[in-house]
Amino acid sequence: MASIQKKGDAWYCQFIYSGQRHTLTIGKVSGSEAARWKANAENLLLLLKQGRLEVPRGVSVADFILHDGKPPVDPAISVRKETTLHQLREAYVNTVSNGAIEANTLATAKIHLAHIEETLGKNLILTGLTLGKLQEHITRRAKDVSAVTIKKELDTFRSVWNWGLRMKWVDQPFPSSGLVYPKTEEKLPFMTWDEIERRIKAGGDAEALWECLFLDTKRVAELLGYVKTKDGPFWVYPMMVMAAHTGARRSEMIRARLEDIDLDASVITIREKKRARGTRTTRRVSVSTQLASVLKPLLQRQEGKAYLFGDGNQPLSVQTTHKAFWRALKDSKWSVIKGWHTLRHSFISACASKGIDQRILDGWVGHQTEEQRVRYRHLYPSLQDAAIRQVFG
Repeated sequence: MASIQKKGDAWYCQFIYSGQRHTLTIGKVSGSEAARWKANAENLLLLLKQGRLEVPRGVSVADFILHDGKPPVDPAISVRKETTLHQLREAYVNTVSNGAIEANTLATAKIHLAHIEETLGKNLILTGLTLGKLQEHITRRAKDVSAVTIKKELDTFRSVWNWGLRMKWVDQPFPSSGLVYPKTEEKLPFMTWDEIERRIKAGGDAEALWECLFLDTKRVAELLGYVKTKDGPFWVYPMMVMAAHTGARRSEMIRARLEDIDLDASVITIREKKRARGTRTTRRVSVSTQLASVLKPLLQRQEGKAYLFGDGNQPLSVQTTHKAFWRALKDSKWSVIKGWHTLRHSFISACASKGIDQRILDGWVGHQTEEQRVRYRHLYPSLQDAAIRQVFG
């Protein structure tokens, strides 16, 4: 809503937009003309709220209304003073959709930003973003999700905001200092199948516990033997062997090309995207005997094609690999396995349990944070035994 008032001989119009009060000077006009200005301002504000109009780059909302929604735009102005949350989101998504980030990472970012928009509103003017508004998002989302998820959403928003700052879509730092999150619980360490079953029988949360599963080498072999007998896409079994014997992420296997496999040198080059921002990095992992025996016929089958898995002409989609994994394990005891990442955890856990040097392990699996390492640390029994004997004998 807008209001008008007369001071001296001139009329003024006031209105609230994105939580801020604005005033524009109408001038020396009649009372009926001032009322017409008020009605026009309210109509334009309604259209802005509905998203049917937007304030052009470099134009204040007061100038926008003063010029009846058709203000002159100075192309030299580089900062969008009236950028909305949705405009920033769309600009970011359009920019990074060129392959700057992985497709599944972009999909996750879209989900996070959708939750942010649900709280703050698509038409929030970014100059009106405050610490209080971000705290409102934390309060709302805490009813449904964990603090970890909320932090991920706001981390995404911060990254998009900082991108907008570099691109001159916003001109102020992200106002997140001082946010208060609900208390979080440290992730449980990775556990064997038997330990998880014991905890579930004792009343543990089955859903959360199976997320912590790692398979020992005996169970990995049993799982791979089972999958090998199942009907399904030809690439599912080789892909599972590669995940279990190299610790490769699903996204990394999707990107794998025939040229990355060197069986003569017994090495696989894995194409990364997470280790260094803005840089495509690689790491190399030695090929086990079983993996080599699986990859050799696969390479022959895919000869002349680009990609190792799938039809070879284009990379598999995340959805396709997810459905294939689920169908391979459906209606079996293995259906408790949550996804491809369990095979990665199993590889790291198997290496950790054998006391493999952490530096070698980091080189094989890439992108390990200290928080991630802690979840495997209890699997270094020989090192822990030596440490306790050093103290107590």
